[in-house]
Amino acid sequence: MMAGDIETAHAVPSDFDQMRIVWKYEILKYMRSKRLVATLAIVGVILALIYLLPPVLGEDYNGTDSDVELAILPAEFSGIESSDLGSALYVGIIERDTIEPDTLELSRDGLPYPSQNGANWVYRSVDIDGYSSNVVLIKEDVSGYEIAATYDWHVSAESFESNFISLVTILIVICAVGFAADSLVGEFQARTGYLIFPNAIKRETLFLGKFMASISMGIVVVLIFYAVVAVLSLISARGIDDDFALSLAFAVEYVLATMGIAYFISAIMKGTTGAIVLTFFLLFMILPIVDSVSMISGTRMEASVTFAAGTIAYILHDPYPVDEMMDIGMMEINNYYPTPAIAAIVLLAYALITCVLSAVIFKRKQLAG
Repeated sequence: MMAGDIETAHAVPSDFDQMRIVWKYEILKYMRSKRLVATLAIVGVILALIYLLPPVLGEDYNGTDSDVELAILPAEFSGIESSDLGSALYVGIIERDTIEPDTLELSRDGLPYPSQNGANWVYRSVDIDGYSSNVVLIKEDVSGYEIAATYDWHVSAESFESNFISLVTILIVICAVGFAADSLVGEFQARTGYLIFPNAIKRETLFLGKFMASISMGIVVVLIFYAVVAVLSLISARGIDDDFALSLAFAVEYVLATMGIAYFISAIMKGTTGAIVLTFFLLFMILPIVDSVSMISGTRMEASVTFAAGTIAYILHDPYPVDEMMDIGMMEINNYYPTPAIAAIVLLAYALITCVLSAVIFKRKQLAG
């Protein structure tokens, strides 16, 4: 074998290859430590509780309403745009988010009241004060009559998915604690840095490999969570909300932001316990409490990462909630909601800034003792 062949055979892998190797073994480390299994077990418990608890308490996801008396309003007082009313004289309000139109039957004073191909009444889904409502547009004078309806119904995808997505921020914090909080500080506390740092690998490469592994674990958990929610929504709500994918995109951004924050804390702390505890309390309690104080102070916390994370759940609401102020006597309470565009920028900024700061600190940090 020639000398050149020997040099080629023992050439140091490129930075990218080294980063990929670090990423691979960090993934294996998480799997051997059963952190991924434990996190997925938490996901399973959360999904099972949220899905099974409502039926146990008597709140089914679908069913049939029989002979339900409708609230009948004169068309001009219904709040429906005249263009949607057509020739209707009265409007019957159906108190369900989503019904099966083909199953809708009406009765008038206990006797069948057929639609007659729309001559007597028609079903419509219309906007009333900005909210989608199910109504029956009645074209005859039914004053003095009792109008009842029978129909099959199911929960809306929006309300069904909101029950689950409202807890995804907690799940992401758990991922940040489990997959990132001790990633850097552990190399110094456990003295494994004495074995790793002298090798022909840049600390920046080592950092990126670790960071990508943590992000991968977090995104995998979130994707599994959203995939299961989507399947359950198809089964119970007959569909998936139009903004479901957008909620997932914000959730992935929050994963990046929380992982960056956890790595920053891991870079500046001296012990794994302190890093884990600080990461958990900062994201789960301290910052949310600061966000809550803004309700009284009247200050929007646009720069707060946890405030911006509220978009993950709010984006499913149609229409998107707007800021409101409530006067409760001695004080005013302000309910603020993050602006989606600003929230996306804030989450990305946290991810980038904390990642860069963590990498710089990790590169310069020295082993002690």
